[in-house]
Amino acid sequence: MEKQPKPELLAPAGDEESLRAAVAAGADAVYIGAKAFSARRYAQNFDREQMARAADYLHVRGKKLYVAVNTLIKEAELPAVLDEINCIYSLGVDGIILQDLGVAALAGKLWPDLPLHASTQMTIHDAAGVRFLQESGFQRVILAREVSLAEIKAIKETTRLELEVFIHGALCVSYSGACLFSSMVGGRSGNRGACTQPCRMEYELLRNGQAVEVQSGVRGPFYPLSTKDLFLLPHLAEVVAAGVTSLKIEGRMKNPQYVAAITQVYRRALDRLAEDPRAFRVLPEEEKAVFSVFNRGFSSGYLTGDPGPDLSAASRPSNRGFFAGRVKEYDRGRRSCRVTLVEELTAGDEIEIWTSKGGRRRVLLRELVLETGKDKPEAVFPLAEPVQPGDRVFLVNSRRLQQALRRLLRDESGPGKVECRMTARVAPGVPLTVIIDDYQGHTVTVSSAEPAQAARRHPLTPEVLEEHLCRLGDTPFAVKEFYPEITGEPMLTFGRIHQVRREAVAALREARLAGSYRSPRKREALEKAVAWEKGPVRSGPSSLVVFAGDLETVEAAAGLGPGVARIIFGGESLLPGAVWDETSLARAVAACRQAKISPVLALPRITREREQERVGTYLEIGRRFPPDGVLVSHPGSYQRVKEETDLPIYINYTLYTFNTATGFFWAGDPRVRGFTLSPELSAAEFAHFFTARRFSGLELEILVFASLELMVSQFCPVGAFSAQRPPAACGRPCRHTRYELRDKKGYVFPLVCDEFCRSHLINSRDLSLLDELPALREKGAGLRLDLRFYRAPVAARLLSLFQEALKTGDRRATHDGLWQEVMAITGRKTTRGHYRRGVE
Repeated sequence: MEKQPKPELLAPAGDEESLRAAVAAGADAVYIGAKAFSARRYAQNFDREQMARAADYLHVRGKKLYVAVNTLIKEAELPAVLDEINCIYSLGVDGIILQDLGVAALAGKLWPDLPLHASTQMTIHDAAGVRFLQESGFQRVILAREVSLAEIKAIKETTRLELEVFIHGALCVSYSGACLFSSMVGGRSGNRGACTQPCRMEYELLRNGQAVEVQSGVRGPFYPLSTKDLFLLPHLAEVVAAGVTSLKIEGRMKNPQYVAAITQVYRRALDRLAEDPRAFRVLPEEEKAVFSVFNRGFSSGYLTGDPGPDLSAASRPSNRGFFAGRVKEYDRGRRSCRVTLVEELTAGDEIEIWTSKGGRRRVLLRELVLETGKDKPEAVFPLAEPVQPGDRVFLVNSRRLQQALRRLLRDESGPGKVECRMTARVAPGVPLTVIIDDYQGHTVTVSSAEPAQAARRHPLTPEVLEEHLCRLGDTPFAVKEFYPEITGEPMLTFGRIHQVRREAVAALREARLAGSYRSPRKREALEKAVAWEKGPVRSGPSSLVVFAGDLETVEAAAGLGPGVARIIFGGESLLPGAVWDETSLARAVAACRQAKISPVLALPRITREREQERVGTYLEIGRRFPPDGVLVSHPGSYQRVKEETDLPIYINYTLYTFNTATGFFWAGDPRVRGFTLSPELSAAEFAHFFTARRFSGLELEILVFASLELMVSQFCPVGAFSAQRPPAACGRPCRHTRYELRDKKGYVFPLVCDEFCRSHLINSRDLSLLDELPALREKGAGLRLDLRFYRAPVAARLLSLFQEALKTGDRRATHDGLWQEVMAITGRKTTRGHYRRGVE
C-alpha cells in the first residue's frame, strides 16, 4: 500500500525549554513569538539572542522556525517592527506570521524571499479571502478555527497557498481578530497581544432583564463564553486527507510538559496514519496522555459543523485534568481522604477534587498509600479540608509525565536527532580520521592533530572506538551506522578521540547551517520604507455617515438630510425580525437617491464558504440597483467585490487600518474610495492620517457613535443555554426576545444573534464622541454613526443630536446639553472608548 504523505506537525514554544521539548517530541516545525509585537505578549517569548539560538537549534536538526509578529502595529512602532523583522530575516527563519496588512506589504517589498504567513488574527474563513492573500504575496494562511472540514476541502481546491489549521489547544469564542472585548472593557487589546480573556469570566445570562436558569448541567459559577479545547486527534485522518500543509498545536502560553506530551501524541499518530491509513485508530493511551495535561474538556470544534452546547466549558474555564476516581470517604479524625480509583495515581501527582460543597480542592500528593479494594484500587492521602463521598477527583499534573519529559530530552536517538553514518580509520603512525555523513548530502572529515601510536598493551578495538565516538549525547546527531577501519594495533588516548568527535560534530553542524543565514537590509532602506510624503493638514467640513439597521432607519435618515453624506445598509441584521432582502435593499438605494445622499451597500461581517450564495445575491442586487460603493469587512468580501463588480469599495474598520502603511496598501487600489479608522486608535494617532498627502483624495471615516461589537462568534450562548440546542435545531428565541450577559460588576452586555446564527456581543456602553465633534468638524472626514442596534425612532433622534452638534460646533454647549440627552434617548451610558487614552 502506498504511504500517505505527512503534513507538517507544527508545535508552539513560549520559551527555549518548550522549543527543545517540541523538537524532542517530533515536531517538524516550531512557531515562537518575538519579545515585541507578538499576539501572546504574556508568554516569555524570545529576544534576538534567543531567536538566533532557536533558529540554529532547529535548522541544524532539519526543522523549521516560524516567528509570530502578529499584532496590529501603531504608526510610531513601524520603524521598530521593521528593524525586528530585519533581524528575524537575517536568522534565516522559514516564515513570519503577520496580522497587520501594512506591515505585510512593507515586508513583501523589503524582503521578497521571506515567506509570509497570514495569522489566524486576519479572520480568513473563505476561499475568496485566501485568493486575496495569494495576490498580496502570502505563501501560507492560518485558517480561522471556525472553518469546517467541508470548507477546508473547498478552499484547498481553489488555491495553491499552503493551508495551516489548528488541531489542538485553546479555542477563542470569538472569530480571532474580530474581538474588541478585552480592548474596550479593560484597555488591553487582543489585537495587540494583551488579551485579558474576559470571555473566561463569570456572567449571568439575562432574558428580558431577568436571569435565565441554566439547565445544561452547569452547577455553581457560570462561564457562558468559555469554550472547551480543540481536540482533532479522532479526526486526524480526515484533516490530513483534506490536503492541509500544516497541523498546528496551540500553546505558546503552555509549559514544556504540555508541549512535549501533545506533540508526541500527534507525532506518533501521524506516523501510524502515514504507514497504514486504513488501519489508523486513536490508541487509548494517547487519549489518556492528552487528558492528563491541560484541558478544559475537549471538542472537535467546528470541524463537522456548529456544535452548539457541546462546545461550552461553562462550568470550568480552566484546567479540567483527567478523571481519576471518586472520593469514597473522608476521615475527619485523621484528616485523610480515601479515593476509589479508575486511574492510577503516584506520589508527586497533583490532583483536584471537585467538591459538591465549597468549590474545588487542589492537592499535591506528597504522601500516598495505594491499597487494593474489593473491586477497584484505592488511594489514601492526607487532606486538611473535608470532602464528600462521591466527589470527583481529577489528575491535573502527572509526575510520570514530568519524568517522561526529562527522559525524552535525554533520549539520544529520538525524533529530534539527525541520523548519521560514521566511518573511523586509524592505524599506527596515522592520525585518527572520522568521516560523518548525514544522508542528506553533508559530509565532513576530521583528523586528530597527532598520529596514533603502536599499542604496547591495549590497542584500540572497534568496540572502544564505537563507545567513544558514537556517544553524541546532547548534540543534534545520532549515529545510525558505524564503520570502524583499524589497521594494525594503534593506540590513541581517549581525550584525543573525544576531541576528534567534538570537532567532527562541530564541522557537521556548521555544514548543515551553511547557507541558512541571510544578509539584512541596510538601515537606510528601512527608514525610506516608512518615510511617506506629508501634505497640508486635512481640512474642510466633515459630514455624517449613517449605518442603518433596517429600511425604516434608512428612510428616516434620508428624511433628515442635511449634513448626511452617506447611508450604509445591508450586511447582517442585528434587529430582531429585520432581514435585508432584494426589496428592502432596492428601496434603500431609492430612498438615498431621492434625498441626494450617497447609498453604500454593506456585506456581512463574516461570510462563510457555505454562505457564498447569499453574498452573490447581494452583489447581484448591487449590479441591478447600483449603490455608490460597497462596504467590505473582511478580505474575502473585498476580493469578491473586486472580482465580480466594478463598484467602488469602502474598507470597514474591521479590516484594521491601524497605521498609514495599511492605508497606503488600500490606497494602492484605485477602486478603494475610502476606509474607516480603527476604534482602537486615539485622536493623536488619527493625526497621521490627516497629514498624509496620498490620502487627500480618499474618504476617511471615524466612528463617532456605535453600540460597538465586542466580538462576533459562531457560538451562540442563547441557543446553547436558553434553547439548549445546536443551531440546526434551535427555535431562534434570539429573534424575538432580548438577551444580555451581566458580569460580576453589574455591567450588562447585549447579546444579538443575526440571521446566520452568529452571535454579536455588544458593549455595555455606547461609544459616543458627541462632545468631540467640534475638534472633528473641519477634518474633511466622514463621521460614522453605527445605528444598527437601534430602531428608526431612536436612530432618528440620535442622528438629529449629532447634526445639531456638528452644526453648532460649540464644545461647551455640546457637552452640557446634548451629552446627557444621548443617554436619555438610548437608556444606556456612553464612553469615548480609546479616543483620548489609546490602547496598550
